[in-house]
Amino acid sequence: MTILISIIVLSVLVMFHEFGHFIVAKLSGARVNEFSIGFGPRLFKKKYGETEYSFRALLFGGYVALEGEDEKSNDPLAIVNKPWPVRLAVFAAGPLMNILLAFLLLFIVFFSIGRPIPQIKSVMEGYPAEKAGILPGDKIVMVNNTKINTWEELEKAISSTKDKEIQITIERDSNIITKDIKPVFDKQSSKNMIGIIPEYKRSLPWAFTNAIDKTVYFLKMIVITLGMLIGGKVSANDIMGPVGIVYTIGTVAKTGLLNLMTFSAFISAYLGLFNLLPFPALDGGRILFVLIEAVRGEPVTPEKEGYIHYIGFMILIALILFVTYRDVLRMF
Repeated sequence: MTILISIIVLSVLVMFHEFGHFIVAKLSGARVNEFSIGFGPRLFKKKYGETEYSFRALLFGGYVALEGEDEKSNDPLAIVNKPWPVRLAVFAAGPLMNILLAFLLLFIVFFSIGRPIPQIKSVMEGYPAEKAGILPGDKIVMVNNTKINTWEELEKAISSTKDKEIQITIERDSNIITKDIKPVFDKQSSKNMIGIIPEYKRSLPWAFTNAIDKTVYFLKMIVITLGMLIGGKVSANDIMGPVGIVYTIGTVAKTGLLNLMTFSAFISAYLGLFNLLPFPALDGGRILFVLIEAVRGEPVTPEKEGYIHYIGFMILIALILFVTYRDVLRMF
């Protein structure tokens, strides 16, 4: 079951990637010969207009076949005959769609969880809040005569104390009550706390902002990791391959849907950013050739570009086989 979930997740991520190429190609008037769900033997096909839509046996991603993508074509609608800004948009659309998907997944996660508010859902047994008589439903309005509007402000006010008693003002049944509480240091969270669990309230603006922040954080973390790999600070043996990703997705899936969506968002952001690397056979490699054309004023010949992409593809296959081998060794 976990392997099936992993395959479904990876297929969705790859399909979003390919859909990005597909929709921008269609909108720009480039000819799309085939849009395939899956690889391998064709199980079903249907042609609408110029494009054949197919469903194949191996449901592990899919692909978009553009006219003139790897060879010359006399068709005026072929991607090779489109102006370079159009080709740039088509090639960049796949990776950018993955980054957009990461944002959408994180937005759903944050909206589903909701924003913590300074109102008590429950009180932790044995902690100062329980001993002081704070009850579920209490709303914390002030700490040391400073107004509290958000849970973040409350956490900051409590965690910044150093073995000192604080005055907490709560609202209970329209009554204002003041409590003197001394926070305790929690080793697990490495901060002072009084032992309260907040209520959560769904907020579209909060979910939107946090989804953007988390997506940017993922992208920065990926860039730093790739930089450390290139700089030799991270061993290639530490890189997770397809088998490792499938195994990890299956493990994360057991911890809940929201955790699975968060991890899927990270993988989607990684897939998008990795494909933007200026390496032959990746979208970033194709983008690089388009930019070279923009600077030179003329394109690299399709044959020469295709040969370079072929070499890059073989290198990628070798790398995938290597990291897959390392994944299997780690598992057993």
